[in-house]
Amino acid sequence: EADINNGLLKIWHTMRDCMYRGCHASGELPGGLQVKRRAFNLNKKLTNNNTYTNYEEWQTVIKQGGSGFQYILDWVSCFALAVNEENAAFGRVVTAPTNGAAGVIPAVLQYFITFCNGNTDEQIIQFLLTASEIGSIFKKGAAISAAMGGCQAEIGVSAAMAAGALTEV
Repeated sequence: EADINNGLLKIWHTMRDCMYRGCHASGELPGGLQVKRRAFNLNKKLTNNNTYTNYEEWQTVIKQGGSGFQYILDWVSCFALAVNEENAAFGRVVTAPTNGAAGVIPAVLQYFITFCNGNTDEQIIQFLLTASEIGSIFKKGAAISAAMGGCQAEIGVSAAMAAGALTEV
């Protein structure tokens, strides 16, 4: 049990670090299509240019911004964009459950931690265990990849994983 819990927290820390990096990296994504990163500017706007030096301070700044629906929705979008942009930039790749849907699970878990006071190891572990089990059920009986089921398959599975995990914790 301890090994599983430590492994899950390591996965969360990887997702968290990827999200934080993605919110603080500007410029264009590699590949020649001149796609600009969007999470950086959204993060800058939402934090009101407040200064911080690490993840914990960043969380404090985010929480101080309020709890209005649009504000929270903007943050969830920013979190997801950051992960997807890091993946596209060949940073630390997160697949949860797939590359195309990589931002959903980290963004919803970050929402839970930031706006719902879900910042205990036990809550994070429960969230990830629940999401993983839901993903496992889909994997056994349905298509979870865009290659097999289209974009709706991967985003639908990740949304179900995140929603189930959020209601369980």
